[in-house]
Amino acid sequence: MEFERALAFVLRWEGGYSDHPDDPGGATNYGITQATYDAWRKRQGLPTRPVREISMDEVRAIYRTRYWEPLPARYAEKDPALALALFDYAVNSGLGAAKMALAAVGEDWRRIVAYRLQHLASLSTFPTFGRGWTRRVAALIEECARLDPPKPSLEQVRRLIVDGRPPVHVERASVVGDKLYVRTGKEEA
Repeated sequence: MEFERALAFVLRWEGGYSDHPDDPGGATNYGITQATYDAWRKRQGLPTRPVREISMDEVRAIYRTRYWEPLPARYAEKDPALALALFDYAVNSGLGAAKMALAAVGEDWRRIVAYRLQHLASLSTFPTFGRGWTRRVAALIEECARLDPPKPSLEQVRRLIVDGRPPVHVERASVVGDKLYVRTGKEEA
């Protein structure tokens, strides 16, 4: 999972400027709170300014340094679905919440997402923001499933066999839901 792909997913849900009265984070732009933006600009030796004026370069830098890089790098390379699930959780609920979920349920993106839904549903702001959070998590599940397609079982592959041999050369097989998808090609001699 590359950072830019993960960021593109997050930004689909972290729209533009918002200052909802029920959001304890206050004013945000692209999901970056005013407090986070102020702290980042101070660390850069820059004067603070309204989060409404944040540039896309600053958004990328904040998301990379504050939410992406603190996650174990091995996930980005070996388990892109887990990397995305943790990154989106960290952005939406804080890096500490994402790390707590990882410690509580282990390195399985499905369990991380289930833990996240339970966490979100327990928040006092769920009646206000829950519908949007639930849609976001549903989209996350779809994206993670694309990144981590289930492997076909031996029995599913055996069903392809006719008269003791595959009817065609099987290059790749994958299972999505209850369907088996097979890439075929010319049988090699």
